[in-house]
Amino acid sequence: MCSSDLGLEMMEARWLFDVEPEQIQVTVHPQSVIHSAVEFEDGAVIAQLGTPDMRLPIQYALYYPKRRPLSGERLDLFAVKSLTFERPDTKTFRGLALAYTAMARGGNMPTVFNAANEKAVALFLERKIAFLEIPEIIEACMERIAFTEVPDVEQILKTEAEVYEFVESRW
Repeated sequence: MCSSDLGLEMMEARWLFDVEPEQIQVTVHPQSVIHSAVEFEDGAVIAQLGTPDMRLPIQYALYYPKRRPLSGERLDLFAVKSLTFERPDTKTFRGLALAYTAMARGGNMPTVFNAANEKAVALFLERKIAFLEIPEIIEACMERIAFTEVPDVEQILKTEAEVYEFVESRW
């Protein structure tokens, strides 16, 4: 997973669950078995586990609240053997650090982050940039695009277009 993807997941959790960024703990989990976890007031933690396959969350989003059968591999905890967790190093995971900055700044900066990431990933997939240039492009956009404190829908769409134009003109 790209470090900017970790940042997008964090932003998603912030808005979906109406929590502050300080309440979200980003964890690097190399096995990709635990997809989310929630800590309750009493300290208990409930986690959602599954195979590293996006078909299940997509199906769940499409059919919510129903659960439907899904073909494919099932989670075998005996095969997994162990689960490991690491704190993300924001120097290594530069995209995550930029996501924290975008969330803290607010306004249209999460839009800048998302649009820049989208264009940068597309450039990488087209083999026009190196993988490690993705956060560089995001950072350049966050520095270049004008800040709007309380953007409306029109300003959000304008911000997105400005990011696209900037990335296309420079890369």
